[in-house]
Amino acid sequence: MRIALDVAEGPLVRFALALALLGLLRILLLALADVVGGWLTSADRGEFWRKVRQRLVWQFAPTLVVDAARPFRSRRLYAYHLTLCGLSLLFRLGVVLVPTFMAAHVYLFERGFGWAWPALPGRVADTCAVLTITLGFVLFLGRLYSPLLRAVEPAWTFFKPLILLAPFLTGVLARHPLWSPLGYHTTLLLHVLSAAVVLALVPFARLLSCVHTRVTQVVPEAGWRPEPPPPPFEAAARYLTT
Repeated sequence: MRIALDVAEGPLVRFALALALLGLLRILLLALADVVGGWLTSADRGEFWRKVRQRLVWQFAPTLVVDAARPFRSRRLYAYHLTLCGLSLLFRLGVVLVPTFMAAHVYLFERGFGWAWPALPGRVADTCAVLTITLGFVLFLGRLYSPLLRAVEPAWTFFKPLILLAPFLTGVLARHPLWSPLGYHTTLLLHVLSAAVVLALVPFARLLSCVHTRVTQVVPEAGWRPEPPPPPFEAAARYLTT
């Protein structure tokens, strides 16, 4: 078990972190190339920048983009999805920031790379972790309840909050061994392995995106050039005004 932990905490985590960083760099470069292509082919610069703003806002509050292009039929449905956006943003911040400032993670990073930064006190870290876990479960159920998201999102994407929660749950159990039905080293190994899997998947499965579907599939007007509405748009249309 000790050998497995050493491999997981060393080479495996480094590989997963490198894969995540390179994958995120790839996404950034592709997005930049897309924007440059849109700029070069755009005849109306004002319209171009409006679409850039749409795409940026889509990452944080897609409900605002959808409602601006084609308002929700029900204000209650609009408020519900706007609340989901807020919960999703808080959850994603927790997923990124809480592990970053955990004392054990800071120590591992210092041991592996020689860098360190201030860590959260134990009780604060535990509280933030529990809040993030709670937000994740609420977000999972909230997304399942949404008829609009069920119409436009791939089925597997509803499990993204649970995938992101796996390292949190195992991490809390590793910090409090008496709570875990498994042995400490087994729990710790599961924590490291689940964290490595999440790191590797983040840039390729869009785990940190508020919604998985691209903006142009729900709001065709956000495309650089006019295109016929894609199938996800047709599925969403019955919840929006025409």
